[in-house]
Formats: sequence, structure tokens, C-alpha cells
Amino acid sequence: MKRYWKLTTISLIAILTIATFYLQPVFAKGQYPEFTFKTTKGDSAELKQLTLYGGYSPSVYNSLGNTFIYREEQLSLTEKETHYDNQYSYFENLAINPFDSQLQKLQKEHKKFMRAKGSDIRNFFEDDTFLAYTAIDDSQLGTPSNKAVFNIQILNKTSEKVLTYTIDIPLKDNTDYLYLEKIQIIDSALKVVTRSSFSNSAKEEYHVYHLDLGNQKVIKDDLLSFETKKLDNEQSNVMLLNDSQSDQLEDELIFEVDYIEPFDEKRAEEEPDYYPDTTGRKFFVYNFKDQTTQPLLIPTESNSTDISAVVDRSTLYLYRLINQTIEVSTVFLDGSGKSENYAFELPSGSKPQFEWMKIQAEKFYLITPAKDSQTKKELMIYDLNSSNILYEGVIEKTAGNKDQTTDGLYIYDGIIN
Repeated sequence: MKRYWKLTTISLIAILTIATFYLQPVFAKGQYPEFTFKTTKGDSAELKQLTLYGGYSPSVYNSLGNTFIYREEQLSLTEKETHYDNQYSYFENLAINPFDSQLQKLQKEHKKFMRAKGSDIRNFFEDDTFLAYTAIDDSQLGTPSNKAVFNIQILNKTSEKVLTYTIDIPLKDNTDYLYLEKIQIIDSALKVVTRSSFSNSAKEEYHVYHLDLGNQKVIKDDLLSFETKKLDNEQSNVMLLNDSQSDQLEDELIFEVDYIEPFDEKRAEEEPDYYPDTTGRKFFVYNFKDQTTQPLLIPTESNSTDISAVVDRSTLYLYRLINQTIEVSTVFLDGSGKSENYAFELPSGSKPQFEWMKIQAEKFYLITPAKDSQTKKELMIYDLNSSNILYEGVIEKTAGNKDQTTDGLYIYDGIIN
């Protein structure tokens, strides 16, 4: 009898443990505040395709003007709801990245194909005919074989047929890291853009691999070359600016190259916050069809290192904040250096700083922190074509959720579908 009592107790504990695990999202509901959009000006329909990602913390510590957020809970925010990471069910968390609406869309439309695929949108490309997936298996880097391969699957949407390929990647002997940046299908040919690092050098390389899927091999490896400065020990930092969208066909890639002064060890010992200054920067365009890399002409006044850069399709946008004014310049990728300039004011209740910014389809999306709250955010959507403000409003706690002085909300990313 005692034996059965022990078995019953163990079974009950197991059932309660499993039930608590599955019901945790129910208990989490209401534990953290809800946030809502409040329209001040413009058309609230602009919010329908917007999903924001951020973190909420009930504990914020301020020191010397800096803000440190503790116990941060990840959340997604739309005009309809606030959804925290811990509110997703067990089965939702098994799905591909519940926070990425692009991946969720692909999973919904091509459930079988998306099974067991990675959770980074960079691994996917979609057009009217194909859905392609490419991943890098670099598990043998650093071993005697020192190899890496592309694992590729391509779905033909019409026939529903899936083709699978494995292609060896040509590598240097000292390659110790390989990162997939973007894939594209251009004229029915697959192109894969990678960034690699090396065990004996701080320098990174960008490659564009042109693949022959039929013969399962790389037919061309374009090592992208960027102009460098000639000063001793000067470093350069290269960034691919093109956004990651699976359904975005791009003929060009835009790279920003920042040149950094030689590291001063003496200053580093004397100044704890020392970091080498950026001495200049250049932009380069890689054309997939021509397979060439050329410098992009930028107006001199737009080349200051305090100006940030983003790309939306065939346009480079350069922007900076001066007091309460945002200045935006557009540079077209035809190499002519032609530029258009815009300037607009931040909302009156906003602090003069960026929190999240995005340009898509010639619309400028901007979130800035409000002056009077650590959870309230100012949101503005600006039409670069008409120079009109399409939407202006605030993100704030819903009624009934008191704003504590220790609260913190930070918006770090967003997607416009």
C-alpha cells in the first residue's frame, strides 16, 4: 500500500509540474502593463501594418544621466495588443520565432517547407515563383577537414516540389567564422552573401557566392574589395546596410566603411572610456548583375561621421538629429551624387534623441522617448514624397496601469508588413 501511495504522490507532482508549465502564460497575463497607441494627429490606419518589439522593466536605475534597465520582459506591440514573451504558449514557442511576422507569414503559407528551418529571416528569399532557404553548416571549421557547406532547399510554389542541395564553400585555411548576410535569386540563379572572420586577423571579408545548383558547386566567388586608408595600424569597419526582408529583390548591396584611427594604448590606460575616433567613411555599391563594386558619391556636407545611414531599395538615406530637428538626405544609387534634402521637427513632447527609426516605402518611422515618462514614447510617421506628417501620436500605458517612476520601456526594433 505504501508503494502505491508513493507512486500516486509522484504522479500528482508530475501532473502539477506539467500543468504549471503549460498554464504559465495564463498566469503571466495581467502581470505586466498593457500599452496602447493614442493618436494626436494624422491617420491611425498607418498603424495597421506596424509591429514594434521592445522590453519592459519595472525596475530602472539612473546614474550620471545613463539609464540601466533590469528584469526586462520582452514584448511585441501592435495597435490591437501588447504581447509579452512569457505569454506565449509552449506550442507557440516551438514555432519559428514568434516575434517575427515575416517568418510567421512564411510558416502559415508554407507550413511543411518551413518545418525545422532556422529562425533568421536572412536565410530566406521569396518571389512569385520560389521560396528559397540557405543555411551554413560550419561545424567542421577548425577541424582537420576545415570545411563548411551551404545547405539549400528551394520550393517551387507552383508545383510544390522541393529541391535540396549541398554545396561546399571555398574557404581560406584560417577562416574561423562564417556568417550568412543575405540570399537572392536573380535571373533564376541563387546568390549568397557572407561575412567571414579569421583566426590570425581582425579584418573581416564579404563574399558573394554565385551558385550552380544543377552541378552543386560555386561557379564564382566575389571577394568584395573596399578602398582603405594608408595610415599605419588604421582599422576599418564594414557594414552591410541593406535591410533583411525575404521578399525584397535588390539589384545592389550598399556597404558603409568606417575608418578608425590607430589604437592609442597610452590613452586607453589614462582614459577608461577611451575609444578610437572615426576618421572618415565611404559608401560602396555592389551590383549583382555587373558583379562589380564601386564607390558611391556622397555630397560632402552629408559625409559627416555624426550622420547615420540606412537603405531602402534603391535609395541611401542619411539622417541626423540637431536639437529638435531631423535632417534627412537621400542619395540615389546611380552614382550621380544627386541628393534631396528634408528637415522636420520632433514632437513637442519628445526628448531630442532617437530610440527606433526605420525608412520603408519612402516613409520615415520614428520613435523617441517622451520628456515626462520613462514608458511613454512619441511616434511619428513622415512621408518623404509629400513632406507631410502621416501620423503623430504616443505609446503609453492603458488606463488603469499606473506609471511608476522606476518603470522602463525601450523600443528596439519594428516591422512594417
